[in-house]
Amino acid sequence: MARDVPTSAVSFVETEHGRLRRKQRGIDKKDLQAAKKYGQRYGSHPRPNGDPTSKYLFNDIVYIVNDITAEEITSYAVPIQLDPVPITNEMYRIHVAAETKLQEDLSSWTSNTVLVVDRSGSMRASDMWGSRNRLGSVWMSIALDFVAHRIESEAASITDMVSVVTLEERPVVVIKEQPCTWVLYNKLAKIYNDATIHPKGHGPFLPSLENAEELLLRNSNASCALALCFLSDGKPSDAAVCKHATKEKFEDMIISRVGSLAQKFGRRLTFTAIGVGINDDFGTLEKMAEAATDYGAVSSFRLPSMTSASLGETFTSVATSLTTTQTEMTDVVTFKQNKIRDVERESRKKASQDVRYVTDDDFYIYRMSNVKRTVYREEVTGGKRVGKFEEAPLQDKDAGFVAMSKGPFGEGGERFAYRFFELAKDGFTVVGSPLVAKESRLVLDGGAYDERARRKFVQTFCSTQQFARRIAEEFNEKLASTRRVDKSTPRISFLDCSVYQLNDINVGELSVLVEEKLDHNQWFKWNANNGYVDGMNGAPKLNEMDIRKTMNRLTQNDLTIIEEEEDYDDDEHAAPTLQPVCFTPSEVAQAFSHFSYWATGRKRLICDLQGVFDEKENVLRLSDPVIHYHSHSNRRFVHGRTDRGW
Repeated sequence: MARDVPTSAVSFVETEHGRLRRKQRGIDKKDLQAAKKYGQRYGSHPRPNGDPTSKYLFNDIVYIVNDITAEEITSYAVPIQLDPVPITNEMYRIHVAAETKLQEDLSSWTSNTVLVVDRSGSMRASDMWGSRNRLGSVWMSIALDFVAHRIESEAASITDMVSVVTLEERPVVVIKEQPCTWVLYNKLAKIYNDATIHPKGHGPFLPSLENAEELLLRNSNASCALALCFLSDGKPSDAAVCKHATKEKFEDMIISRVGSLAQKFGRRLTFTAIGVGINDDFGTLEKMAEAATDYGAVSSFRLPSMTSASLGETFTSVATSLTTTQTEMTDVVTFKQNKIRDVERESRKKASQDVRYVTDDDFYIYRMSNVKRTVYREEVTGGKRVGKFEEAPLQDKDAGFVAMSKGPFGEGGERFAYRFFELAKDGFTVVGSPLVAKESRLVLDGGAYDERARRKFVQTFCSTQQFARRIAEEFNEKLASTRRVDKSTPRISFLDCSVYQLNDINVGELSVLVEEKLDHNQWFKWNANNGYVDGMNGAPKLNEMDIRKTMNRLTQNDLTIIEEEEDYDDDEHAAPTLQPVCFTPSEVAQAFSHFSYWATGRKRLICDLQGVFDEKENVLRLSDPVIHYHSHSNRRFVHGRTDRGW
C-alpha cells in the first residue's frame, strides 16, 4: 500500500464481530489502519468458504482481513512470550532438596499459598490485552507478578510454598506444594507458553474450594502464613453440574466454606477473590470476601481491568499482603515467625449485636468467687514513680458473675479481643457497659496455656496503656494552656484498663486485660509501629542505619514542644494578633507521639495510635499503644514485645 495515503484514509470493511473484538481488546480503528499501511503482511488460514486471508503485523498488533471482501475478521495483540530462567545444576539440586526437606518437616514452612484458577470454557475469551485469552493472562500474571516478583524482591524464600488448583468439575492440582524458586517460575512459564491447559466445561466453585481447603489444612504449623486466591470470570455453575440443590443453596455452601477457613485461621489467612472478564455479576466472589473479612482474615475482592498488566498488579497486591502477614508474624529478635494460638474466631457481625443476656452456648461464665480483678496504680516514692497492681472490686456494684465469649471477634498483630460482660447475680443478665477482654494472640515462651507468661503479658500491656494514659493527660493540659491552639482542637485519651484473673475449671487460671468496648466498625489507626503515619500509602522503608541517624538528629536538637509568643509590654512594638488554630484528629495524634518523646526526657515514644474518634466528646479514644523505650544500658522490651527501642 502506498505510504503517501493518509492513515485515516486506509479502507477496510468493518464487521460487527471485528468491532466487538477491538472493543474488548482496546484496539482502535486507527491501529488497524496503521497495521494495514505500515505492517508486515503474511498469508493466513483461508475462510471456511475458501476465501484467502492476510495477516498484518504492526506494533505488536495482529490484524486479519478477508482478501476478497476486504472485511476485517479479527484483531489481537501479539501474546507475550515468557523466557525461562536458566537453571544451573546447583539451583535445581537446591530446589529438589528443599522439596524433600519441606515435605518431611512441615514446621519449616513460612507460608502456604493456594491459587485457584478458573479453567471453565468462558476463560477461552480473547479479551485480555497482552495475552491470547483470559486463562493465558492468568498464568502469565502468576508467573511474573506473584512468583517472580516475590523472588526478585526477596520477599519469598525457599520455605514459601505454592500450589495451583484448577476450577472445574474435577479440579486438578497443577502445582502441588512447590518452593517459591525459579524452578517453579519455569514450570508456570511453560504452562503459559505451551498453552497445555485449555479452557473447557463448567466452573463449579465447591470442588476446587474443597481441594484448596485440604491443601491449607494439611500443614498445622501455627507459624505459617496462609494465602488463598480464588479467581473466576463469573458466577459459580455448581447447580448446573449437580442438580441436588438450588443455586442459592450452593452459594450458601460456598460462602460458608470460606467463612469456616477464616474462622479457623483469622488474620493469618490472606483471602483474595478476583473477578476476570466483562461479566457484571461477581456477587458470589464479593460475598466470599465479605465472609472472610467477617472472621478477621485479611480479605479483599478485586476486579482488574481487561489487561494482563492490571491482572498482574492484582497478583502483586496478593504477594504484598502475604509478605505483610509474614512480617507481622516475625519476631524482631529471632527473626523467626511466631506461632499463632489455635482458636475459633467469632463473627464480627455477631459481636456487633446488642446483648442483654448471655448463655453458655456462646460464653464462658464465671461466678465472683472465681474472679479476681486488679488495677494498676502509680505512686511517687523517693522521687521515682513506682507502679503496682492492687486488688479491686468488679466495676459494677450489682455484678456477681462475668462472661467472656468463647471466640475472639477482633485480632491484631499481638492480641485477641473477646466480648466481655459483668453479669447480675442471676448469672445471665448483663450489668454495666459492654467490655472487651484481650490476651496474647501468640503462643508465648511458656506455651499456649502458661498462665504465668500470659499474666505477665497482660500486666505489661495494662501498665503500658496506663502510662500512655498519664502522658495523654499531660498533653491535654499543654494544649489547654497554649493560646495558639483553638479550644475546639480534639483531645487524646487512652482507655482505662484492668486485669481480670479467671479461674477456669478446664484450663486453670486465665488472665485477661479488660477495658471498655469501642465500636470496631469505627476503628482507625493514625500511626503505626513501623513508621506509617495517616496519609501515607504505606510504611516507609528504613534500614537500621537510617533509623539511628534520625535518632541521633533528634538527640542533638533541643527542640521545644510548643513555643509561646513573647510578652510585649510596649504597645508600639506589640506583635500582631494571631488567630488560634484548630487541628485535625490526625494532626493531634502525630503531635502527641512527638510530645511523648520530649515529655519523657527522650526515653519513650508512644505510637501505634489507634481507636475511635468520639465526635460528640471531641476526643480520640485510644487503645493498644506501643511504647518504644530508649535505654543506655541496653534494656530491651521494657514495654513488651512490640517495644523496639534500644
